[in-house]
Amino acid sequence: MRVFVAENDLIKNEDSGFELLDDMQLGSTDFKNKLTRQRIFQGELTRSIEKIDGVKYARVQLAEPERSIFEDNDAKPTASVVLVLQPGYKIKASQVKAIKNLVAYAVPRMTPEQVFITDQNGNSLSDETSKNSTDMESFKSNLEKDTAKKVSDVLEKIVGKGNVSVQVNADIDFNSAKATIESYIPLEGKSEGVVTSSQTEVETYENPNNLPNATDAMRRNLNYSKQKTAVNYSVSKEVKQVVYAPGTIKRLSIAVAVNKILTDSEKEELRGLIQSASGADFSRGDVISVSGLQFEGATIDKKAQEAFAEQYQKEQMFYFITSSVIPLIIVLILGCFALYILKNFISKMPSSRKLERRTQEEIIEQQTEEPEPEEDMPRIELSKKEVKTQKEQNINELNEAVMAAPEEAAKLLTSFIKD
Repeated sequence: MRVFVAENDLIKNEDSGFELLDDMQLGSTDFKNKLTRQRIFQGELTRSIEKIDGVKYARVQLAEPERSIFEDNDAKPTASVVLVLQPGYKIKASQVKAIKNLVAYAVPRMTPEQVFITDQNGNSLSDETSKNSTDMESFKSNLEKDTAKKVSDVLEKIVGKGNVSVQVNADIDFNSAKATIESYIPLEGKSEGVVTSSQTEVETYENPNNLPNATDAMRRNLNYSKQKTAVNYSVSKEVKQVVYAPGTIKRLSIAVAVNKILTDSEKEELRGLIQSASGADFSRGDVISVSGLQFEGATIDKKAQEAFAEQYQKEQMFYFITSSVIPLIIVLILGCFALYILKNFISKMPSSRKLERRTQEEIIEQQTEEPEPEEDMPRIELSKKEVKTQKEQNINELNEAVMAAPEEAAKLLTSFIKD
């Protein structure tokens, strides 16, 4: 039973949280209230952290220094977190970052930089968070952005700005590796190395027919000759130790969409430009996809531009009419109206022509009735002068009347326009 209980962690040490408020006593000192508040924060944070996958136990300790009235001497609170992880579990950088934010946002005036996290082996997890999340992710993001920008700069010169969409996905190996390479090569200018030793063995058998005492069995044997040669060469040796740094590109995928219907030959040309601009390597497994489509946004922008151009032309026409045509028409109407008013003023007065006609008729009547003496000729000339003087006097009086009462003249013109 004890082994079963210990194996399944049935008995756990629960940290107290808000339950401490249920045991508050009257007459507690400020020091005890401060410690109770600190224990509440620590207990609640411990419970929250132990809910995360891979965390078996957690312990949180807060340090809240005394507040100071001077800002330079006012220290901010700090926190230390110890994580006991599950056997064989490796915590992720995102989880460490989440724990730092969880503790920092739960305690007033605390920031994530003031939270220190370690595991049960004493390994600092805070440094790994910044290294993993910042260096690797930013390296991958910057590589993808730079590659997409290079491809976009090349294609926008051909199809125009805003007619290209480029997306890059890079598969990067951040593992570091070390390799030792040994290569044996011959000397320069030779296909073989240097001879260090040579050994030759020769075996020869004579014909037994030449022997006087040879038997028939011996005479049936033939001559036998054997030669064996062994040559030992020495070659040069080269040993290399290669360290593969992290950040090697394993595969690069580039997707390009062009706002134009492309032929097969045009796609191949664009694929070659993309390969040269991005540095893609097909032998490595890189993929380049080029598609020619009609962008929906481009159609909408074209319609918007046409509508804007039409609206602009209407506004320009309206401005021309209101600023040039209408004032000219008003001036012409006022001029005609002024001429009409002046004509009415003049028509009400005796005109010079009527006076001349009257004088001429009177002269004709006098001539027909009684022949006037030569002494009356100056009188006729005098009457013409009087008519001319009367005309000028009428014009002057009209001008003086208009100048004396311009408002009345304006009212008269206004009433005429209304009629």
